[in-house]
Amino acid sequence: PFYKLTKMKRFLKLTFSQRASALIRTEMHRSMASTAEKYQAFDPEDYLKTTYYDVNIPDKILFRLESLHGAYQGLPSASPKVLEYGAGPAIMSAISAAGRASEIVLADVAESNRQTLWKWLRRDPTAFNWSPFFDHVVQKLEGKGEEEAREREEKVRELVKDVVYCDITEDPPVQKGFEGPYDVVMDSWCLAYACETREAYEKGIAKLACLLKPAGTLMIFATWREKQGSYSTGSTVFKSLPLSGEYVSKVLQDQGMSEVSVKLCRRQDTDNPLDSRDPTNIGYMFATAKKPSQ
Repeated sequence: PFYKLTKMKRFLKLTFSQRASALIRTEMHRSMASTAEKYQAFDPEDYLKTTYYDVNIPDKILFRLESLHGAYQGLPSASPKVLEYGAGPAIMSAISAAGRASEIVLADVAESNRQTLWKWLRRDPTAFNWSPFFDHVVQKLEGKGEEEAREREEKVRELVKDVVYCDITEDPPVQKGFEGPYDVVMDSWCLAYACETREAYEKGIAKLACLLKPAGTLMIFATWREKQGSYSTGSTVFKSLPLSGEYVSKVLQDQGMSEVSVKLCRRQDTDNPLDSRDPTNIGYMFATAKKPSQ
């Protein structure tokens, strides 16, 4: 067809480097888009059962809760606007955020995950029970009582402005009307699974940084791996890009971010049959960085 012939002529007029860049961009988008399509088969019930079966898992859960508690306590902004990017079906990261935030937006690519979040927010009796996680944060980490823990649950429901669609392959990478800017943007194990190459990962980090206010804080949770890994929900397998603390730190610095910090926590195996981690999982990381003020 004439349209395809015209596109080919334009492509042939490009220099070698321009052709290479165009092909790389096309391949990056194709691989990331296929990941987004696969996430429509994500099984939130299976994920919650095999990931959040116990609040006292020292690496996977407690490391995350304690890291978030410390990060939000140290924020310079008194009432930050928060975006959790790739929230999945889990409300857990909003617990500490709600102790400081003025507004929270949860975003995920999968409709099933967004509906699962709405079930809890709307007090559906069949929703996952997050109360033990609220108890740990509010009572153990913040030193408050059980009544305050129940009040925090209601506060999260009040502060979550919306649960919206996101896709790191799109511009903007989050549903229109929710581009921010935000004081805090958090990547919750999202980009390592949505991006199949380092180039795609670095581009994704740049997109998230664009959603921040000047001097805003980017938070990243990721699995620490030296080799490509994966996890599964139901019958679907999701591959993960290998990430090290050194690499994530360099990516953030290359984006012009300051006050870069990366904390690592080594994996601690359990005998629980619900523990579904694969052998490539060395541990977990929590990274924070600040966007330039100008």
